[in-house]
Amino acid sequence: MARVTHPFNSLTPETEGLPSAAQRRLLDSRRLLEAKLPQPGKSWEIDAWAYATHSLQHGNNFDYSRAFAAAGGAAISPSLPSNDFRDNSSASAFAFIDLFAGIGGFHLALARAGGQCVFASEWDASARRTYAFNHGLVPFGDIRAFTRHQGSAQGDKEVSKLIPSADVISAGFPCQPFSQAGVSSRNFHGIHHGLKCDVQGTLFEDILIIARAIKPKVLLLENVSNLARHDGGNTIRTIFEEIESSGYVIYPKKPSGSDTRWAVIDSASVVGQRRRRVYFVCVRADLVKSHGDFVFPDFSLPEVPHSLRSVIERDTSMTEIEKLERYSISRKLWESHLSRQARHVAKSNGFRIGLMNNLDNPAPTLVARYYKDGKDCLIPNRFDGSAPPRMLTPRECALLQTYPSDFWLPESKTPAYKQMGNSITVEIAARISEAIASQYLRGQ
Repeated sequence: MARVTHPFNSLTPETEGLPSAAQRRLLDSRRLLEAKLPQPGKSWEIDAWAYATHSLQHGNNFDYSRAFAAAGGAAISPSLPSNDFRDNSSASAFAFIDLFAGIGGFHLALARAGGQCVFASEWDASARRTYAFNHGLVPFGDIRAFTRHQGSAQGDKEVSKLIPSADVISAGFPCQPFSQAGVSSRNFHGIHHGLKCDVQGTLFEDILIIARAIKPKVLLLENVSNLARHDGGNTIRTIFEEIESSGYVIYPKKPSGSDTRWAVIDSASVVGQRRRRVYFVCVRADLVKSHGDFVFPDFSLPEVPHSLRSVIERDTSMTEIEKLERYSISRKLWESHLSRQARHVAKSNGFRIGLMNNLDNPAPTLVARYYKDGKDCLIPNRFDGSAPPRMLTPRECALLQTYPSDFWLPESKTPAYKQMGNSITVEIAARISEAIASQYLRGQ
């Protein structure tokens, strides 16, 4: 497995811009690494930091040395960290596992409901850095290092040695093989997609491998809005069959053949962004019997829409003039957008510019490709109507995904835009998480 040397090694008490709790945990983890792996450098790669941060937070209940070894790390003493290194924060209401964790949208949501993350996994190095700098926990890498051996699924006993037990598994499992854009592209190139995709589709199975091994009370899952329509409904039927055979009841209930909006929640119900995504909750059957069917919060759209303007006004990190100076697209790119749109309008198809002439409307969906040309959401220059518009700032994107205003963002624009385009809307997940905790997790 390829290893990535991570810039956490340069952390100092003076590291700027990090939330104080995350900074403290990372610095304490550095002390733990100094005790366990006294030679910095190659042995101090990203999975060593994952081992240290997980051990610091939950090492009194689980030995993460096996997980470190499974991730390709060096052999390390299985002894638990001393009290000098353990996180002595107050007991949580429940434990959760954050799979395909991205930058930690589900982490924020579940922690707000009283949960503590005991295992996180994310394979993108830049996202792992953002996650760590905000949550004080470095995710382990590719989940298949823990669920598979030589390509085959690990047994329950082996998986439970590598991944701790938890009450909840959250996962925004990779949506590209299920998305309409992804399906169209893969069909054109003759590539398998959905559950038949050899590259990403099978990652859904890794959620099931872990769930069958540790038997959490609840699975909280997110995917693209057309999940119910994919492959004529065969994909969602397969998902239901696999989850139900693992001992869970799925909410919302199984869609009919004509229900193309199954489990779709629009972020415009809570913030000024039109973002339709599927959220579904899987509750262990014995809990349904004792605590009843899960009831989703109300996500009706408001009569007066949440506006993009309100989000823009919340980003006070710079003035509008400064935003225009830094984030306006070039005149050449703007003229290219206009020319391309004119050609497609003449053909009544394809490319459209998301120029937000009315900021009292919600923004269109943030996408991971936004960094390339900004065409999906552009803000007119209110000082000069003939000048090219600007892109949203990374902070505005974070606020559109309802991240807190002090959430640490990468210095580089490209990863910041990608990470926000790939993220869940935190407030949606937070309201669902609170409902789950209230009904199934607190006082159990």
